[in-house]
Amino acid sequence: MHHQRSPFFMVALGVLIALALIAIGGVSGGSGMPELTRRFAAQPPAPDDLTLHLPQIEAPQAPPDLLRVVDELHNRLTGGRVAPALTPTVVGPRIEVHVSDLRRRGEQIMVRGSVRNIGDRAVTIPPGAFTFRDSRGVRYATASSGGAILAPGDATDFEFTVPAPDGRGLMLVVDLPPDPPMEQVLLLEVAGERGGGREAGGARRGARGEA
Repeated sequence: MHHQRSPFFMVALGVLIALALIAIGGVSGGSGMPELTRRFAAQPPAPDDLTLHLPQIEAPQAPPDLLRVVDELHNRLTGGRVAPALTPTVVGPRIEVHVSDLRRRGEQIMVRGSVRNIGDRAVTIPPGAFTFRDSRGVRYATASSGGAILAPGDATDFEFTVPAPDGRGLMLVVDLPPDPPMEQVLLLEVAGERGGGREAGGARRGARGEA
């Protein structure tokens, strides 16, 4: 068990950032061709999956501001607009991962961002360093070849395509041993009923009936 803080500790700060980005419309669309481009596919669970948090929260325990942001992000994505991640940035011992924006295209989620070497030695980013987990425990991995080598201070852009069903929460996991895995909550699924007996919003309705 690693000692990284729960990713939901970072969601609280991410909610404030997402609120600000939504308010000012400040989600960057990015420019240029990303160096790391990957298509992910659903995979059988891995042995370490049980140690990871799932990107899901129960409606009765969710703060109103968080529910509002989750609804707004869901509405943006289903409307074909760019949306910010709930946790835009995570920092590990050697790298910093920043997710600049999310966009839904049909049955796929496009995840764009960058990874930066914040250490004092070169870092190799292998193809399998990035995986995703959704709120139902499904794991998404890539069989793509090629990676990146980052000198101290260098960064590279990425664009990932994930076949995550509409309404599910999504978490990016970056694993660069011997460092502990970095968990980055991008989207949350709200489960259960909200106040007044109302069922959780569009995220819950969109996921109903799916495995």
